[in-house]
Amino acid sequence: AGIRPLIALCKAHDAGNLEEARRWHHKLFPLCRDMLSLSTNPIPIKAAMKLVGRDTGDLRLPMTPLTADEESTLRNTLAGYGLL
Repeated sequence: AGIRPLIALCKAHDAGNLEEARRWHHKLFPLCRDMLSLSTNPIPIKAAMKLVGRDTGDLRLPMTPLTADEESTLRNTLAGYGLL
């Protein structure tokens, strides 16, 4: 998966193919919604990147890591989208 779907969305938009861009948006939005409902951005994004092997380092205060329950939910969310 990676960033390719987002690139496809942007390329479709830039080419004026709004129908294709809309399809990509509707495919990606649920994942974004599910991840960002866990905590303030970028906390769940950084946690997700770490889970898929792309550790981006520690958060700076005042941000704090996800709780164990939130991380479990994130892990299940990523697995549900085939990302783990």
